[in-house]
Amino acid sequence: MIASTLAEASSLVAPPNGHTFGFRRVTSREAMLFLQGKRFENLGGIAVARLDATDDTNTTDDDDEVTLVAVDRDGDRIYTNAGLLQVLVWDGSGTSVGKLSSPRDVAIDRAGNIAVTDPGNRRVVFLRHTGKALEVVAAHDGFSEPTGVAADGIGGFWVCDRALGTLFHIDGATGRRRTFGLEVPFERPIAVATIPEGDRLARGKKRALVVVDRDGERLRSFDVGGALGGARNAAELGVGAARFDDVDIDYYGNVLAVDREHHRIHKFRQDLYPLDTFGTSGTRVGEFLSPRGIAIHRSLGQVFLTEHDGGQYLWVGTDVRDVRAEPTGQGVSLSFVLTEDSSLELDIVDASGRPVAHILGGDVRRAGPQDGTWDGTDSSGRRVANGAYVARIRARATYASRSTFTCEVRRSFQLGPGGAK
Repeated sequence: MIASTLAEASSLVAPPNGHTFGFRRVTSREAMLFLQGKRFENLGGIAVARLDATDDTNTTDDDDEVTLVAVDRDGDRIYTNAGLLQVLVWDGSGTSVGKLSSPRDVAIDRAGNIAVTDPGNRRVVFLRHTGKALEVVAAHDGFSEPTGVAADGIGGFWVCDRALGTLFHIDGATGRRRTFGLEVPFERPIAVATIPEGDRLARGKKRALVVVDRDGERLRSFDVGGALGGARNAAELGVGAARFDDVDIDYYGNVLAVDREHHRIHKFRQDLYPLDTFGTSGTRVGEFLSPRGIAIHRSLGQVFLTEHDGGQYLWVGTDVRDVRAEPTGQGVSLSFVLTEDSSLELDIVDASGRPVAHILGGDVRRAGPQDGTWDGTDSSGRRVANGAYVARIRARATYASRSTFTCEVRRSFQLGPGGAK
């Protein structure tokens, strides 16, 4: 796999300014305007949900009005929003129910159930988001070093315990827990993600959990019964040093993992086939500042990241990587990697840009390796002259970005003597 350069990366794209009001990225400077003078100290995990409490089921116009919850590890705080403009802060360190000590990660479901891993107190704290405020529910002890957490969608949560090398399932109401995947041991697990049970976006799709262990060196997928589905070591990506620090799953089951130390993101198909690695340190689109948490609102492909001094908001886009053109007698064979399930068009144009042949017409293709062939004839079936031609590939993701972003890649080749370039 070849990593994207900054100029080429489009697996994640910027939302239009009219959607963000100019606030695609937030730092402590902006946060102080909304957080009563508090600064972000060391942001950790982040989670997103469309709350039932605030969802108008008579319309889909409000489906992008989501609720975010993020933890501040050094500040012992939780940040969340109530509606579009109000920011709530759950503040205060301590050991009593509802207090926190170095919180690591957070998860939320549509019902407003929230779980916060609280390794400083060796427990998991449960809260509820009413749509207007946060309420304390319980604190469940018995953990050693709880790290990553993910909602199961029916009031329970998956919790990684790094020190115990275990993935637990815990009932939010009773605190009852069970271990997961006993036949496949975990080593220092730090992050977990799943599509919640009952999520309408999971219907008809293969359910799975993905777990990061070995302190970010390994990513594995499992079915809900605990059977191993796939595995990928960070060292196998071929992009130099790599890590998986947090992870989430998009609508199609594709997996995105943040790489904190190297300021980038790794993307995989659900079977953990590597699709893309992109990003570098910076503040422009396609750049990241020590990303440490990721949350995806699957319905519209909204992506939220926590970083060193804040976070940013992006949309799932798509990219066309590793394009190759190989001569096949009087035609050409094309291959490439699509980084997101996308509507795909493939056309042949001549050196002047005039359309010659239409090969693919906008059908949705799954992420991963793609191929197409051209037999050297035009749209009428007539053999074209030898010479220079261009394969024009256009891809659009199926999410909100489809209306504002199209990835276009061109590959020139020579028909006849000289072969493809």
